[in-house]
Amino acid sequence: MSQSDSQPFDLLLVGGTLIDGSNTPGRRADLGVRGDRIAAIGDLSDAAAHTRVDVSGLVVAPGFIDSHTHDDNYLLRRRDMTPKISQGVTTVVTGNCGISLAPLAHANPPAPLDLLDEGGSYHFARFADYLDALRATPAAVNAACMVGHSTLRAAVMPDLQREATDAEIDAMRALAEEAMASGAIGISTGAFYPPAARATTEEIIEVCRPPLSTHGGIYATHMRDEGEH
Repeated sequence: MSQSDSQPFDLLLVGGTLIDGSNTPGRRADLGVRGDRIAAIGDLSDAAAHTRVDVSGLVVAPGFIDSHTHDDNYLLRRRDMTPKISQGVTTVVTGNCGISLAPLAHANPPAPLDLLDEGGSYHFARFADYLDALRATPAAVNAACMVGHSTLRAAVMPDLQREATDAEIDAMRALAEEAMASGAIGISTGAFYPPAARATTEEIIEVCRPPLSTHGGIYATHMRDEGEH
């Protein structure tokens, strides 16, 4: 046993039912933490710890991932993220439905982009600027951020109620490439909503496919129509 292994745990959770995320049944196990890392799992009943908590009858599990959120601005405005961590959520996925807080500088973003607005919040002209702001004031949860296609349209098109020109598609693709290169996990679309309702399928392909293919990103869609079409 190394010297670090013999040191007391900072936190020891004893007697809980452990769900480890490996798709196996829960099992009774103790969990020891040193610093900000899980240091040991197993029978640690005899181990020393600065803080020992009996969690018998409770479940010890990885944090939940909230895969569909519009927390883009909330991460910056409410860093404690109490509505999430109070429910066990430790990771949020933002930028859904074609709506992201960047890359767009706009005083009056069109609906539903205004869902994310809170007094001039749209001031990140590059996706990298938004991610830098998250890193500068880190929230209490992890964030996996997508870039929204409707946001890209609003950034380059003066009139959203029409199809994009080739030049506008090129400009959107360049912004999407910058976002993916900066750390976005993918691109979402929301052609159900007015800012992208006039976008053709070909536009979406040409804007999204090159940067997603290059960077191995994901594509998340909000259905264009939830009725007969």
